[in-house]
Amino acid sequence: MRVYFIFTTMNYPIYRKLNGFNRYYKIVSDKQFIEAIAKGSDYSFQDIIANQYPEMLRIQDMINCEFNFIEMTEEEIASVFEIIA
Repeated sequence: MRVYFIFTTMNYPIYRKLNGFNRYYKIVSDKQFIEAIAKGSDYSFQDIIANQYPEMLRIQDMINCEFNFIEMTEEEIASVFEIIA
């Protein structure tokens, strides 16, 4: 029996939105993302570095659009993250 591994490379950054909430995500690597939370017309930003396995799984859920995460293009979400670019 042979086992094959398929390795794919992700092109970062990847952008996501949490459906139903004013939260936007810029995934910069498989272990880091920036969360933008809309508060009125302003945004607060939090830089998250995944040190523990559950945090790494959350990033994979975002990448795979699981649990109400919606894929966004850079153009759609540019106004949110242009402040910290």
